[in-house]
Order: sequence, then structure tokens, then C-alpha cells
Amino acid sequence: MEKIFYNLEMAKAIRKIKRPAKDLKMDVRARPNYLALTVYEDNIMEYNESKRMQVMEYLILCKQLIESYGVRCEIEGIKYVSKPKGIPN
Repeated sequence: MEKIFYNLEMAKAIRKIKRPAKDLKMDVRARPNYLALTVYEDNIMEYNESKRMQVMEYLILCKQLIESYGVRCEIEGIKYVSKPKGIPN
């Protein structure tokens, strides 16, 4: 199995795509046989429905861009788990 890499050229190309929100958190993570665009539920849920649609369109553009390099790409979400009261971040 060939190791999948996220390279500088891909990173620069993704930065050229306008983000729908400045505070959108998205990580690109290497998985064994693909790259994952990881977003965080607590971050996404801060936005209204219209902004969430823009976020999805942005993620799809990023996914298509990475796939244009011949690399499989998936979108993953990390579920927000609230912390009990009194526990600092």
C-alpha cells in the first residue's frame, strides 16, 4: 500500500479557495489510503443554515481539488462532546 501525502502544492491550492467563514476550522489528515478533510461539529453548528451550505460547498471544492491530484479524499466530521460544568477547556 502506497503512503498518501498532503504536499505543499495541494496546501497552496486549497488556500486559494475562499473560505466561507474566517473562523472555519478544517484539518487535512492523512489516513492509510486517503486524505481526510476534517471539520468539527461545534464549529459548524455556530453558523446559520445558509452559512452551513456555503461550508459544504467549500468542502466539496477542496475535496475535488485534492482528488484532481490523483489522491482519494473524504470529508469527516468530529462530533462535539460537551464537557461537564466546571472543567476548563
